[in-house]
Amino acid sequence: MSLLTSTNAAYHADKTCLSSTGLKLLLADPARFYEENVLGKRVEEESNKFDEGSFTHSLILEPEKVATDYAIFTGMRKQGAAWEDFKAANVGKKLLSAPQVNRCEALLRAYQALPAALEIMNYTLSEHTMMSTIVDIPVKARADAINVEGRYIVDVKTTAMPSDIECFKATVEQYSYQLSAALYAKIASDTYGHPFDFYWLVLSKADNGCEIYKASAATMSQGNALVAAALALYKKCTASGKWTNEKPLSTFERLKYEIQEV
Repeated sequence: MSLLTSTNAAYHADKTCLSSTGLKLLLADPARFYEENVLGKRVEEESNKFDEGSFTHSLILEPEKVATDYAIFTGMRKQGAAWEDFKAANVGKKLLSAPQVNRCEALLRAYQALPAALEIMNYTLSEHTMMSTIVDIPVKARADAINVEGRYIVDVKTTAMPSDIECFKATVEQYSYQLSAALYAKIASDTYGHPFDFYWLVLSKADNGCEIYKASAATMSQGNALVAAALALYKKCTASGKWTNEKPLSTFERLKYEIQEV
């Protein structure tokens, strides 16, 4: 199957290419990267902590999947016979409570109320997979939304933090979003032959706010530096067989940068 037409499950199952998640893990903990991505010993744990984020993504990016991929439990609590019967009747679906759905729909309304958000998401392809090679290493990216003619990528982020720019700057640092932005833009540029801008569409569960932030040139430069460092480390570890990092991600020099608000 071509990665360009892969499903989300196929994308994550593919082990031939490195992703931004893998590169971040490699910089932070090479030994764990080796266990999970080289030896394949990653244990998939059942967790519902990302279900609200996934549901919000679906509401915005793939609303046709809401009915097929999710089930809504209308009971008072996720316990008892009714809950067990509900789980048994909806195997394979993400299970959400009515309060969870209400929170996600509040974020959807915030998105729909921001004209700039609707405009930037217009004429985009959703959940679009791309692949390339950087320094002879296969890499992949699955963009939440991409406008090929408009030359930009949009990453939809739900956060427990407030939606203001200072809080989001801290979030970018905490989760190394600049690495992902740079990798996605590079792969898109290799795929389509021209540069791409990168935007974050931020949806806050703390204040039900919706904001759009554009990665500045400095932010992308820092991201590119992290990508280069991760790929160099991957080559070094692969050649030596020693999966260690003398300069872990937490010690990388952080550049001062701005996230431009739209």
